[in-house]
Amino acid sequence: MSSSGEFVIGNDSYDEALGDLQRQIDPAVRLPSWPFLAGSGFVTIYEFDRLLGGDFGTVLQALAQVHGDETVTVVGLDPPADYYSDNYGFLPAFRVAGDSVADTYGTALYFEPGGDATGAMGFTINILGMVGSSGCWSAWGQRDWEIALVLTREEHGPWLEQPVPWFGRDVDLDSIRSPAGWGVPLSEEERSTFCRNVRERGSGQ
Repeated sequence: MSSSGEFVIGNDSYDEALGDLQRQIDPAVRLPSWPFLAGSGFVTIYEFDRLLGGDFGTVLQALAQVHGDETVTVVGLDPPADYYSDNYGFLPAFRVAGDSVADTYGTALYFEPGGDATGAMGFTINILGMVGSSGCWSAWGQRDWEIALVLTREEHGPWLEQPVPWFGRDVDLDSIRSPAGWGVPLSEEERSTFCRNVRERGSGQ
């Protein structure tokens, strides 16, 4: 790994990365509850697999450039940290420089500990949180919902112009999730809670 994108190895460093995340995200929350701590903002919706693509680094770099982020911190929340430390000898968090995240994000996400691809976060992570050092934006990905969310203070910006498809707040989740019988089904109550949170906390209100 380069110096601009290294996995957090020690417990103290992991706790520091998690602390950075906790200033903007509640790591204990799961959709349909709202993981973002900001009272309001504008949310953009992505397919979860897009979050795991190397191209998503261009979205992060655009966010970093607009907001002046010196670093972008990425923390894997599920499987838990001890799954990675016990089985692969590293902890699932990394911090990359904001001006090079487009190049280093994919490399860090698909780092193979000890050459073992089964330990790469990009293949195994179920919940991922991301924040910029400016505190102006945050991102959340959750595999069972098959979506990722980016919350910003501004409704529009160059992160929406990157080559990664995104969806507006009114998207029908069924149109971007697996067909019935293939993915985890969402109840009407879960959908209603999610839509209410998007409306009340993710639509700039």
